[in-house]
Amino acid sequence: MSALLEKKAAFTVKLLLDAACELIETHDISELSFKMVSAHADISQRTMFRHFTSRDAFLDALTERLYSELGLPDIPSSIDALPNYVATLFNKLDAQPRKVEVLLSADLLPRVLATTAKQRLRSLTILLAQSFPQANERDITMTAANLRYVMSASSWHYYRMSFEFDLDMSIQCAQLVLKQSLDYLAAQH
Repeated sequence: MSALLEKKAAFTVKLLLDAACELIETHDISELSFKMVSAHADISQRTMFRHFTSRDAFLDALTERLYSELGLPDIPSSIDALPNYVATLFNKLDAQPRKVEVLLSADLLPRVLATTAKQRLRSLTILLAQSFPQANERDITMTAANLRYVMSASSWHYYRMSFEFDLDMSIQCAQLVLKQSLDYLAAQH
């Protein structure tokens, strides 16, 4: 494929994903169809099918785009940075609640869990193992899983939407779980 054709294909994909992002502001992800997205982008369905051979391929690309747009920070390389990480993470999520809601939907959440969520868990497990060499592997694994959950959009959503906590209280709740978990690992001999 020539460079010009590659640029045209990338531009077309961008237009289709832009259209989908605009549509999810007012529609549920389950309502999005190739017909709806292609019409909103003013691109033929046939062209859309050329770039996305299935709904799954389209949803994979949309998930990647939305997740990227959240601009979430990477897991820090220091235990001491974790409390600030929680605050930064929750502030980023709070600034884009609709994107978070869409990413937590049944159509997209499994895609997030299969990719970035697992990467973040691995990074957190490595950080805890390096920071607490005296702790056994099982405690590291369980603590990493619990912390990964508390440092997630799911927890942010739970604190903010289910409990109706303000952002500061939501951050403090997550930081408390973080502190208790780290204290537990530090106490292991």
